[in-house]
Amino acid sequence: MSAALSVDDVSRREFWVRMCPGVSIEAGGTCAPAVVGEFATRMAVLKREGYVQVPDALPESVVAPIRAAVSTLFQRGIPLAFAFVYDELWQAFRSLSEFLSHVLGPGYRALPDFWVWHVNPSDDAVGWGPHRDRLSATLDDDNSPRTLTVWLPFSDATPLNGCMYMLPAHRDPRFVQRRWDGEDNTVVRNLQDIRALPATAGTLFAWNQAVLHWGGRGSDLGAAPRISAAFEFQRSDCAPFNSPLLDPCRVPTFTERLGLIGKQVLQYRHMYPLPGDIEAIATVLAERYLPEVVESSAGVAAARW
Repeated sequence: MSAALSVDDVSRREFWVRMCPGVSIEAGGTCAPAVVGEFATRMAVLKREGYVQVPDALPESVVAPIRAAVSTLFQRGIPLAFAFVYDELWQAFRSLSEFLSHVLGPGYRALPDFWVWHVNPSDDAVGWGPHRDRLSATLDDDNSPRTLTVWLPFSDATPLNGCMYMLPAHRDPRFVQRRWDGEDNTVVRNLQDIRALPATAGTLFAWNQAVLHWGGRGSDLGAAPRISAAFEFQRSDCAPFNSPLLDPCRVPTFTERLGLIGKQVLQYRHMYPLPGDIEAIATVLAERYLPEVVESSAGVAAARW
């Protein structure tokens, strides 16, 4: 991590603009709708497999600036969640609104749960290990999701840079048992059931939060890093799975983004040991700016519930 990073640095818009001039902050604009295909077909696959994979959902013109920004943050040693200070990541996920409305229903909400990865093509680099995103009940009886994780690769994801691996829902006995927790909740009984999911940049992945999945290990044989981001969403007719719930149609302000980023760094610190200065910075951001998010979203949330 960068020893020179400070609260004053990250709180100044100019700091981020100078670092990545190819992306923007509060510049307005939108992303064209993602190309997702026939929604009923995608939903049927999601219910059976637990996930859906849609190649070429986002064009290179959308993913390239994000890829460059994340690479810069990685090279500077800055926690990658700070990539969400830029408009382009919010716009990429907003471009999925039609798909998300179909899966989760109108009025769906964005959860304050997002992350960014840069997995080098190296024997020492890995994605997150086998896990289920939530151990509480997040599925209807027909496997319709109440919550959804969306994962977007901004570079090609391959077996040599830690592509995603999945245990398809219909190959997982727990989907029959409706049991997601327990010490053996990441055990795969038949290794041949595991599915490797290489993908090109701009592919859309979405999965229910009970499905078992993980990022693979990189390799010195790989050609380029795996750069990606994930965001979580939920139905509006369910109690909040985390707070504050966000209106996915409204891009947070610069300072609201800082508060949310601080929250991410803190709530995922079990995955990444943090130097004291980074934890202190994240704590200040969450305490200083997260109340702005709560206040600005309260009226929207009250109207929905």
